Amino acid sequence: MPVTRLVTIPMSHYCEKARWGLTRAGIAYDELRHLQGFHYLWSFTIGRTPMVPVLDDGGHIVTDSTDILRYIDTKLPVEERLYPEQAFDEISRLETRFDEVLGVETRRWVYHHFLSRPRESIQIAGYGVPKLEQKLGRPLFPLLRGFLKKRLDVTAENVRRGMEQVDGIFEEVETRLADGRRYLCGDRFTAADLTFACMAAPVVLPPNYGIPLPQLETSPPSMRETVEKAQKRAAGQFALRLFSEEKP
Repeated sequence: MPVTRLVTIPMSHYCEKARWGLTRAGIAYDELRHLQGFHYLWSFTIGRTPMVPVLDDGGHIVTDSTDILRYIDTKLPVEERLYPEQAFDEISRLETRFDEVLGVETRRWVYHHFLSRPRESIQIAGYGVPKLEQKLGRPLFPLLRGFLKKRLDVTAENVRRGMEQVDGIFEEVETRLADGRRYLCGDRFTAADLTFACMAAPVVLPPNYGIPLPQLETSPPSMRETVEKAQKRAAGQFALRLFSEEKP
């Protein structure tokens, strides 16, 4: 039987999006977890791309978390799909906004706080990766930190402006939910909900994420105020509920 493989950076919320989709669809897969930087060998070898996640479904290669989710969706019965035809445009618009703004800025915020904490960074980012990568991660951390700060444009000013955008998206979500609906696009769970929950994960720290995340009391002190506020907001509560109720 062909083996389904998913190449990931285990802490990545984009990779969590693909994991959630595969698990929800009941698709068994092997996860190939790698530290940032080390993942290039696998992503290029399998997917010809520097980005993860990369899905290898028995030789059929799909890259990008949204493309993976849409590919998985074709395998599901119509009534279980995350992209129902009648709301496809609305779902796609929200999904793109969450991926390209919310996800980018929450990722930048996390790196801003963790790149000065090598031990905690390697402990979280190295969960489930090969032991050699875990061992090499600590001495190579200064190089990795410099690369990531430049690659993701991590500066205090960019983080400040980015978190203003995160706050704006939370407000947009809360406006949608204000009429009492349980989901963003009607009466069923869709890709818009799944994507929002994943992209918000760095600031709400769901306990049932794909790898163990620090919880509020164990997160770096500089992060706690933001996490606590995000968890208490209606949008944060919504993301946590989705992880609790909709993620298998």
